[in-house]
Amino acid sequence: MRVLVAALAVSMLLAASETHAQAPAPARPAGQQPAPPRPLAPAPAAAPAPPPVPFQIGLKYAYIRIDRIAAESSEGKALNERVKALNDQKVRELNDKNKALQSAQQKLESGGNVLNDTARAQLQAEVERLQRDIQRFTEDAQQDLQALQQQLQEEFTRKLNPVLDRVAREKQVHMVFNATESGLVWADPTMDLTSDVIKALDTAAAAPAATAKPTAPAPAAPAPAAPAPAAK
Repeated sequence: MRVLVAALAVSMLLAASETHAQAPAPARPAGQQPAPPRPLAPAPAAAPAPPPVPFQIGLKYAYIRIDRIAAESSEGKALNERVKALNDQKVRELNDKNKALQSAQQKLESGGNVLNDTARAQLQAEVERLQRDIQRFTEDAQQDLQALQQQLQEEFTRKLNPVLDRVAREKQVHMVFNATESGLVWADPTMDLTSDVIKALDTAAAAPAATAKPTAPAPAAPAPAAPAPAAK
């Protein structure tokens, strides 16, 4: 029964909607002209697309050879001398230790039939101690040299970067490549800034020495007093 009532209610709603949809439009008074159709509003004009921006018109590049700068500049030569001095010192010390080892080994070989067991054992222990000492010294010397090279490389880079920046701006280039490590196989030789950077780096290194205050000259000794006139 409830389903039937619901179905009747739905059919009545549908009938009412159809009746409303078919109702005639209200009559227009006599003599009244129909309203003209409203013109459609024009669509807003699309903004013109901005022109594409060209990528770096007049792009200029340059390159440098770090190995030449390190070998030929005064800063690079000074740093290389510091590495060479430490290396030479370690080589001299290592040679002294090798001489001591060779001497102990010769004593052990030549006195094999003369030395007693105790002396031979002591000499053998001395040879082994010298061998261990040489091995440790060699490892420590390599680490010391690597640490110094790393320190000097960072120091060299700190001095090179501002000079390289200044030279690149003066030449109005956008990029500078390191030809030593970039894999560059060919480039226009006129874009090589290595000589310019070496010259600028040497000038920057010489500037502090030139601007140093000169030492004040020692005060002049007072002139000796004039002798008193002789009494008449």
